[in-house]
Amino acid sequence: MTPPTSFDKAIGPLLKSNFVYFTLQRLMLEKMIPMHLVKAYTEGRFKKIPSDIDLTYSIGHVIYRQEPWTVAVEWVTQLFGYQPGHLKRYRKSVEKLLVSDKCKKIICWGELSKNTILFNLNRQLLEDKVVIVPHAVNKKNFTKQFSTDKVKLLFVGSANIQGDFELKGGKEVLEAFIKLRQKYGNLEMVVRSDIPEKIKTKYSGISGLRMIEEIIPWQEMEHEFKTADIFLFPGHHTPFMTLLDAMSYELPIVTTNAYANAELVSDGQTGLVINCSKNVPYYLAKYLPDGCSPKFRKAIQVLDNDVVAELVGKTSLLIENTDLRRKMGKAGRAEIENGRFSISNRNEKLKRIFDEATT
Repeated sequence: MTPPTSFDKAIGPLLKSNFVYFTLQRLMLEKMIPMHLVKAYTEGRFKKIPSDIDLTYSIGHVIYRQEPWTVAVEWVTQLFGYQPGHLKRYRKSVEKLLVSDKCKKIICWGELSKNTILFNLNRQLLEDKVVIVPHAVNKKNFTKQFSTDKVKLLFVGSANIQGDFELKGGKEVLEAFIKLRQKYGNLEMVVRSDIPEKIKTKYSGISGLRMIEEIIPWQEMEHEFKTADIFLFPGHHTPFMTLLDAMSYELPIVTTNAYANAELVSDGQTGLVINCSKNVPYYLAKYLPDGCSPKFRKAIQVLDNDVVAELVGKTSLLIENTDLRRKMGKAGRAEIENGRFSISNRNEKLKRIFDEATT
């Protein structure tokens, strides 16, 4: 871990300020300035690396210094600050760094992540460098306790980042719960998320529904995971850690096939995957996720009744079939403890990459 540069010290407090963050967004400064590249270039000029370092592991930043390095990439746009315009403007300069002998490997978490690179940069020159290392979370040491008289659904959004309720499928979740509650009297649901005032007013007082807006201690949040039966996420993006955490708590997941959700949740094995909204423009180009454009943001504000209907249908299957949901929950937990998303699997792959890069 390298110490922060003067640039980091100056910009750090600003980036932690919600006021500054949203001001930058409103002024659209991030569309004009490729902050990820600025930071990488600044470090390349001024950050001193210890002389005994054999390899640099970077997360989302290219390295301008003349040293061996690897980089972990979420989407290709991460290297440019997530702005598609920066990808077009600075593509050649970033490709030059990635193609160089100094860049040993480009690490992606899955197939979609890999494809954003291969289909938007020089595939012929970079394909041999791109490797997949899936995300992982720690296994949880607990014994799942099941209620015999009720079924509990859980939806987790964000309590500290305002405005993501619709992005995470919150509207569809609440509408689905109303319909499910009419069918199943033993059903309850916990929603932990920021909730727009109009939404909160509309759905307050519904029997069996508990909404948690504030940030609660992790012990309380963990209790909700441990006591839930089904995890719902009909969202418009891929929350890697949220889905994997749900699996680690032995929860079957019902999610949309937006972006890479189906890479994390195996349909019919660790959960059920429903179609994402046909009204949302998920991609700017081939394999290039949107998620930020005004058109995308406007589209996700509209409740999609088709998604609600499919969410109700798939969730009903798990509510009615106790053995199926528990089987899927155990399969998901096994993936975390010993499978694709285990710490041991991730570390084995990283070790192989680092060993090859330093020989």
